Amino acid sequence: MTEEKRIYDNNGGTTGEEESFLPEPDLKSVSKLVLATLILVLVIGSLAQAMHFEIGMLITQWLLILSPSLWFWKHYSINKEQFARIRPLAKKYVPAISLLVVCAWLLNMFLAVGLVSFLMKFGYQPLEILPPPDDLRHYLTYLFVIAISAGICEEVLFRGTVVPSLERYGVLPALIFSSLLFALFHLTFLNLFSAFILGLLIGIVVIKTGSILAGIYYHFLNNAIAVTYLYLVADLEPANTAELGDLHPALLVIMVPAFLGLIFALKKISLHSGSPPIFTRGQRWLPRGWLNVFTVLAMIIFLLAAFLEMFLGFNMM
Repeated sequence: MTEEKRIYDNNGGTTGEEESFLPEPDLKSVSKLVLATLILVLVIGSLAQAMHFEIGMLITQWLLILSPSLWFWKHYSINKEQFARIRPLAKKYVPAISLLVVCAWLLNMFLAVGLVSFLMKFGYQPLEILPPPDDLRHYLTYLFVIAISAGICEEVLFRGTVVPSLERYGVLPALIFSSLLFALFHLTFLNLFSAFILGLLIGIVVIKTGSILAGIYYHFLNNAIAVTYLYLVADLEPANTAELGDLHPALLVIMVPAFLGLIFALKKISLHSGSPPIFTRGQRWLPRGWLNVFTVLAMIIFLLAAFLEMFLGFNMM
């Protein structure tokens, strides 16, 4: 592990003083962090959620996901403003981020419906991983547990810890690899691609705005839309929700403006930022050493969870 002398002044910059050696977080350290957090969530979080979903989710987010990240910050003497980008979010970004969230969510919905519809032709039955809220109080509880809590805790882990730890290898490799870890972390084959794209978009927004609050807002709004959708369709029978797969032509009409809106929002955010482009020729897509033992173990855990998800879906009576 590389060690550097990092003494920060009150404004977050380095003072130039050399008083002590402080370890610098790197790829292996964040891979260990994500793997350890994943195991905690899988073992303790799953058990807690099985006993009581809402309380279990709070334990998962605030104790099992947030706490390891805060320990990581303390261990590496992280300067929260400079490293984790804990800075105010400029209001000029909010409309574009909001548009980006809505458009990306619609596109993800189209892809999710298409994939589930395709698998159902071969006998797959979607699993009810998240029971829909049955009243307003339940809905508001979901907003806090799934939208607010996840928006804060998961962003501190991935965009506030993993991404900045990897930026020494280049911004693009940091975004790609952190998004891969983010997708694996959710332990579902059906949402693997959508979780990867979600992580990538949030990472871009955080880097372009220079504020992790942008990522928290994006994550919150994305999950809030999903919870609201779940609440609104809760009264539909499973057979009717399955028939959503037959609405591809109608969905396609919505997807075209959604895609154009996504491109427009990204350009607007980039224009406000004025920062160098993230995607340039000649860059590596993944950091050197990304396929280490910790990443492989995370992949194995994901594959086992994905196999179980498919096995149960294809064997439901």
